[in-house]
Amino acid sequence: MKALPRSVLVATLAAGCAAMVCAQQLAQAPTPETVAANNPGASSSWPYMDETTASSSAVRLPVNAQPVPESWFLKRYGFGMDVGLLGIGGEAAVSLTDSLNLRTGARYFSFSTSQTANDIPFTATARLQSEHAMLDWHPFHNGFRVSPGLLFGNSTRAFGSTTITAGSSFTLNHVTYYSSSASPVSASGAVLFAHTAPMFTLGWGNLIRGIQDGHLTFPFELGFAYMGDPKTELNFEGVACTDEAQQDCTNIADDPSIQANIAAEHTKLQSSANWLRFYPILNGGIAFRF
Repeated sequence: MKALPRSVLVATLAAGCAAMVCAQQLAQAPTPETVAANNPGASSSWPYMDETTASSSAVRLPVNAQPVPESWFLKRYGFGMDVGLLGIGGEAAVSLTDSLNLRTGARYFSFSTSQTANDIPFTATARLQSEHAMLDWHPFHNGFRVSPGLLFGNSTRAFGSTTITAGSSFTLNHVTYYSSSASPVSASGAVLFAHTAPMFTLGWGNLIRGIQDGHLTFPFELGFAYMGDPKTELNFEGVACTDEAQQDCTNIADDPSIQANIAAEHTKLQSSANWLRFYPILNGGIAFRF
């Protein structure tokens, strides 16, 4: 018999080796029963693998994975200026959640005037000065807000004084007196408010989001600060006379009847000031968010 060509011999040996490798892999492959036992939900159409078997060696991902929501805590900021019944000032706000902001600020204003009433000159000053901290809750995720808060560092007050010209008349509790030429009568009064007070306002404008989530917004709010009854002061000094000729005169500090009439006037002043226990808040301004 002739010897086989070398190329035929090499091809025969290669085919034999390939057959042996395939047989070994088939012997090590899992049977349908093994696949079913290890993967109860797998398809019975072995050797094809269903999705469960195919992904067993891959990284598994949640079927209904949702994106993690963005955190708003201390992530957005806004600044503004406003003017209102508490004065002129500035504010800063920072986000806590997507519907809740922390807002703080300070306001100040002072106004003085000199007037004459019943031929009696007097000066009066209104001084507004306070700080505040508010929680702005936007329940509908728009500009509308509900804002509880605290007014603190409050030095808001009104005060005035006068010196009654000698010989001029003035009235205390419906009793007429005359200012003595020897020691003209002087008077002073004040209305003072609580240092700290709770606040509540309703308003529109989100310092964090801006108009249509832009950078500018024009917030305003309306509400009140509960101050309690304001403290009032009323004082008179000097010599007062009961007649224009100044024959019957007495030192105000030593006359019980004049002191009683001053007390009556003080009661009237206190009654007039008590309506300010709910101090009105009305503010408007402009704000810029970052």
